[in-house]
Amino acid sequence: MSEPETLTSKYKSFLLQRQNTLQTETGMVLEDLGIVRLLSQLGNPVQLGSSALGLMVWPDIDFTVTCPGLAIERALEMMRPVYAHPLVKRVRYLNEVGSFNPTSLELHDRYYFGVYYHALSGKEWKIDISFWLGTNEHPEPVHDAVVRKLTEETRLSILWIKDIWYRLPTYRVQVYSVDIYNAVLEHGVRTPAEFDVYLADRGKPAR
Repeated sequence: MSEPETLTSKYKSFLLQRQNTLQTETGMVLEDLGIVRLLSQLGNPVQLGSSALGLMVWPDIDFTVTCPGLAIERALEMMRPVYAHPLVKRVRYLNEVGSFNPTSLELHDRYYFGVYYHALSGKEWKIDISFWLGTNEHPEPVHDAVVRKLTEETRLSILWIKDIWYRLPTYRVQVYSVDIYNAVLEHGVRTPAEFDVYLADRGKPAR
């Protein structure tokens, strides 16, 4: 699609259709992997992020599970069918517990798995799974705020801006989805050009 600076009716239809297609395919991927059933053995899996909010521009799924006191051996055992699945190319694991926790806050102790699933359609799906080890349900203030404030107008603005930024090398390195959500929902940003200004004002790289 080559009309990023003007939200024509054709471009709008493209953004919405792609989002809906990815949303449908999300269900197929999760069903094939049996993710919800597996995660439910350890806690209450919560689907977050773009796949739960209807804000998808690329094949990305996020899950969290609150599992107080979970041993890594148990997590690895539960994940075995996932990383042994014939369409899973690789699995990235991070131990972010105790001294390995980059925030040093016990609330954010977790085991993280990044699953890379190659669908038969040729798409590579990235599935992020976080097992939170705190004693209470892990807070997700950004997700909750987006749920409360999202409208059809702001949804389209977010899809438009994300469609440009997810292609850039700074995305998910210096500029994140949360920056886009905050700009649109809290600061009235509606276009990629306005988002450029928003980022520059905050010392972040624009395009």
